[in-house]
Parts: sequence; C-alpha cells; structure tokens
Amino acid sequence: MLRLPPSARAALPYALAYAGLFGAIGLYLPYFPVFLKGRGFSAEEIALVVALPAWLRLATTPALAGLADSSGRPRRVMVILALGALACFLGLSLVHSLLLVALLQGLGALLHQPQMPINESLTIQASKRPAGEGGFDYGRARLWGSVAFVLANLGGGWLLTGRPAELVLWAFIAVLAATALVLLALPAGPGPAARPARRWRLPWALLAERRFLLFCATGALLQGTHGFYYAFGSLNWLSAGLSESWVGWLWATGVIAEVLLFWQGGRLVRRFGAYRMMALGIAAGLVRWPLMAVVADPWLLLPVNALHALTFAASHLGAMRHIAETVAPERAATSQALYATITGSLGIGSVMFASGWLYQGFGGHGYLAMALLSAVAALPLALLARSRSA
Repeated sequence: MLRLPPSARAALPYALAYAGLFGAIGLYLPYFPVFLKGRGFSAEEIALVVALPAWLRLATTPALAGLADSSGRPRRVMVILALGALACFLGLSLVHSLLLVALLQGLGALLHQPQMPINESLTIQASKRPAGEGGFDYGRARLWGSVAFVLANLGGGWLLTGRPAELVLWAFIAVLAATALVLLALPAGPGPAARPARRWRLPWALLAERRFLLFCATGALLQGTHGFYYAFGSLNWLSAGLSESWVGWLWATGVIAEVLLFWQGGRLVRRFGAYRMMALGIAAGLVRWPLMAVVADPWLLLPVNALHALTFAASHLGAMRHIAETVAPERAATSQALYATITGSLGIGSVMFASGWLYQGFGGHGYLAMALLSAVAALPLALLARSRSA
C-alpha cells in the first residue's frame, strides 16, 4: 500500500476540497454558456445569467464566509452550502424560462461561491503549521484544484462532442454531489482545534483601509481581464471553426501552465514578492489578450493561452502573499472573502456582463478591451507598492 509522507497526508483533505470545487468551475466556465445556448438563449441573455451571481456575491459571499468564521464550524457551513447548491442545480434541470433559469442558477452559484474563500482560508492557516505538526506547502495543495479544472475541461469537451449540450448540467450536478461528500473529510477548523465561536461582525470594515482598497482594485482589474475569456472564449473558438475537443484542450493548456507555476509558486513568490508577481500578470495580459483577438490557429493558440500561468496564477499567488503578510489571522477568512468577492463581482462580473455587448459588436476583437484593463491595473498596483515603502 502506498504510504504518503506526513505533509501529503495533512494536505490531502484540502487538496480534495480544491479538486471538487475547481472541478465544478472547470465545467461551468467554458461549457455553461454552451449549455445556455443549447437552451436557446441569446448572447445578451447568456451574459446576464452568467454575470448575475458574480454581482450578487458582493453582498452574500463575505457575509457567509464571516458566518463560517464566527461559528467555529466552517466545515459544517461548507457542507450545508454545498447541499444547497446541489439542490438548486437539480432544480435547474426542470425549468426552461429565462427568469427561472437565472434565479436557480444565481442562487446555486451564490451558495457555491463562498466555499472557495472559506477553503482557501482554512488551507492557508493549516499550511502555516510546522512540518511536524501537520504543515504543508500551500501551492502543492492548491494545484490539485487546477488539475481537476484541466480534467473537467477535457472531459467537458469530450462529453459535448456529438452529444447534447444538456449533458453539461448533469456532469456539473455529479461534481457538486461528489464535492459535498469530500467536504466532510475536512478538519473542523484552521488550527489544531476548531476556533471558538465568536460574534458575527460585518465584514466590510476592511474596505475602510486604503491599502486593502488599492489591493482589491488591483485584483479586480487583473482578474477582470479574464471576463471576456470566461464568458465567450469557448463560443468565439467554436465560431472560428474549432472543434469542441480543441476548445477543451485550449482551456486545459492554460490551466496546465497554471499548475506548473503553482508547483514552483513558493520559490517564485519568495524571490519576486507579492507586487512583482502581480506585475507579471499585468505584463502578460498586455501580450496575451491582443494575440487572442487575432489568432485563430489552434496550434498557435496553445502557447498564447499558456500565458494564463502569468495573467491568473502569478497574480493569484501575489495576492495570497499580500494577504498573508498584511492581514491578521483572525481576519483571514473575511479578507479572503472580500478579495474574492470584489475581484469576482466588480471585476469579472462587470466584464462578463459587458462582454455580451463586446462579443455581439466586435466578436473576438473584444479581447482588446481586456488588454486595456491590464494596462489600467498598473496604476493601483503602483500606488499599493508605494504605500508599502512609505
């Protein structure tokens, strides 16, 4: 029987949680718009349905993450949220009107989204322990989420080849059910024992701090550059004549590159620091997005999409390093939720909604607007770095 090293055993439940959560996202991001198109919705309606939960989570995700933090039972909260999301998407299989689809999908996504920052906070706190006391390398646990994302990308492409788009929904439901079971294996809390329950507090007080606000603005712009890609990347490639399998491989290539960067993430962050890692994301966006606007050859798109390792993963590692260095442990879950919410809602959500208009009017050339957002992100990042040295 294969015997895992102590650090690997400690990381295993967190790695499995990442795999379940990101496996669901790996199906949702590239293929849920295809499922909605199969239901007969227009580009504007698709943009509305996929962007709606990203906006609404601005209020719900920090509140639910704060509730999990204050309850002292984050695992229980995550399991309840997972079961609620599963029920919503099961209901989605029974409805077809735009209103009901938007409501059920939006509620299901709102219940699914808080699980990510809660798990992120638990993993970061657990990874800080000494090696002999259950500590492990954060990046080595986090990368299994990316691996699951790749497998979901490839599996979704295979599933859609010559088959009805409705199968995407059922594959997504299966992953949600498996994730709910996996979450039961998580430890009760981030420390050797679960944190005692404490009074729930409004989570938005952090936004009164100028540095945290600059940090979130940088993250919203950096992650927002992926909005067009997430909403219409697959449809744009399919309209250019690429097969469903090629679409899956292109998504997978980006995340494989991301996995490789996460594998060496600890060393890179120690060498470059938080702000230079985020600057790498900006520089890569100025290259990646203009090329995505004009390149249609799938073989050429493979290395272009591999820049996802920098536009996303380098930026993410830089952001996590910033939180670890500047936020007190007792506010870790709240800061994770606020960052994820602002980057997802104001960043990705707003861009995904605007992407409906961009794609309708400009097709793949809408990626040029993402390059512009990359350039704008340099301003809050420069102010953030300057405030640290001041």
